[in-house]
Amino acid sequence: MTWQHTIYAYPTLIATAVSLVLAVYTVLHIRRHEPSPTTLSFVAMNVAIVIWTLFSAIKLLSTDPLIKFQAYRLLYLGGGSIGPFLLLFTLAYTDRTRWLRRRFVVGLFVVPIVFWTLLFTNPYDLVTVETYLVDVDGLVVLRTTTGPAYAVFSFTYALVMALLTLAVLLSETIKQGRSYLPQSVLMVIAVVTPVLVSFLTSANVPPFTLESVNFVPASAVISSIALGVATFRYRMLDLRPIARRTVIEHSPDGVLVLDRAKRVVHANDTAATVLGPASPAVGNSLEEVFPGFDLETASTVTLDRSSSTGAADFLEIRSQPLRRQGDHVGWVLVLRDVTTRIRRERDLENFTSVVSHDIREPLRTIENYLDLLEDNAALEEGDRELLTTAKENSRQLQGMVTDLLQYSQLDAGEESFDRVDCDRVVADVLETLQFEIEDRDATVVVDDLPTVVGNDHQLRRLFRNLLTNALKYTDDSPEIQVTVDELETEWAFTVADDGIGIESSDLERIFDLFTRADRTDSASGSGVGLAVCKKIVEQHGGQISIESTPGDGTEVTFTIPQPRLKSDRPVSPRPSPSHSG
Repeated sequence: MTWQHTIYAYPTLIATAVSLVLAVYTVLHIRRHEPSPTTLSFVAMNVAIVIWTLFSAIKLLSTDPLIKFQAYRLLYLGGGSIGPFLLLFTLAYTDRTRWLRRRFVVGLFVVPIVFWTLLFTNPYDLVTVETYLVDVDGLVVLRTTTGPAYAVFSFTYALVMALLTLAVLLSETIKQGRSYLPQSVLMVIAVVTPVLVSFLTSANVPPFTLESVNFVPASAVISSIALGVATFRYRMLDLRPIARRTVIEHSPDGVLVLDRAKRVVHANDTAATVLGPASPAVGNSLEEVFPGFDLETASTVTLDRSSSTGAADFLEIRSQPLRRQGDHVGWVLVLRDVTTRIRRERDLENFTSVVSHDIREPLRTIENYLDLLEDNAALEEGDRELLTTAKENSRQLQGMVTDLLQYSQLDAGEESFDRVDCDRVVADVLETLQFEIEDRDATVVVDDLPTVVGNDHQLRRLFRNLLTNALKYTDDSPEIQVTVDELETEWAFTVADDGIGIESSDLERIFDLFTRADRTDSASGSGVGLAVCKKIVEQHGGQISIESTPGDGTEVTFTIPQPRLKSDRPVSPRPSPSHSG
């Protein structure tokens, strides 16, 4: 057995190596995740490429006629199955799983199986009429004279598989748009390259001539590299077009995509279910769908549609600008039916209001009787201390009931959002807290604060609660700072103090309702204030967090989104207000 060296074998062996790496990578991917039609067909396709290119290289490198002939027959075990596996992979990759049934898969391999049977048995010279060796530029090359079945079962079938695969890819590219273009181009390159080289060879176009070395297996290196780039650069096995259908088309939320002219360009099926008869058609304007809805100021709003003919009485709408490469190209609206949630919240509010009233009245009566007892009864010192404790507990319970009622009444869906000057809000809050600031000999320093989109009343309560806590849970002469950082899409506000701090064991549940930090008995609160702060921040689409070290102070940070408004103008800077006792 002798071998010959040729540079023509290098591309073919590189294709073998790349496809082997892709097959191994996909097997490891399957072990980490569950197997799927996409990954299984991708493994099979790459194994087929390995078989085809490996035996093609052996056929080219060997000078032994028997080895060349056996390699010639064996390479078709891979080459004949690449087309079906590639089509199966493309169908799975594009979520056309309804085609991936046993009968269809078996049907795809009927032609290859028949061809392989005829190839190895060769009755009546249907596939191979004659094989012989020729010298091509010093290389020993196997030539074959093919029979009538070869063109039908090999070349024609492979072309049909390639055309079907291209049709599926192009169809998906049109549906997906530019986001799918890189993967689509790479897949098209992988499919077209061997077919194109085979066509040029059949047409005897130099250097792809019938008298030269067969370049079709060598062209597989381009296909393998294209698949490799699509797999590793564009995460083809992880982020597939199926994700769009799963997330958008099969989403439990309605999704509307608008262009820059605020006209509907896409609506999923859930949007039609949520909106009912008011469901938009492609081309409808936003005004036709949601009259009076202002995309420029809204980020998350809840619409009361109980008087309309919509399927959802209460609809939560989250809007977000759609950008591509820095350019604004439209908007995405996510629609959620919150009818059940709103009704439950209202029932809870009504229940809380009734309970609060029913508890308040007995508490007032108890406190009045305790006052009468204190004024009219001759009590000893110990009895008076017990009476004072009872009155304090009664007042604290009344405060908790009041806070609970305020918490239950927080509902951004019923309160309007507008431009709120946080400088003015904090200045007003500090003015109402002036007595406490002077009494504690406190210093409060406030940064230049921005104008945000929110609810004035709620933001006022948010800053008041945080500043009140900062004043309450501190030693004498506290220093309090209100600062802000401008992030990419939101403002991050921080209220910091140098007070007594909070134990780390209390931080985990500090924002839960009725959770109080174990600080001092004299400074104990109702455990509702920070829960109110959290609810206000979340209703504004932000997040709130707290950091604290016992003895060093506490920092509460919350974010407020900053949607871009048409009427946004730079806010004139003003001197940082500083309040001190």
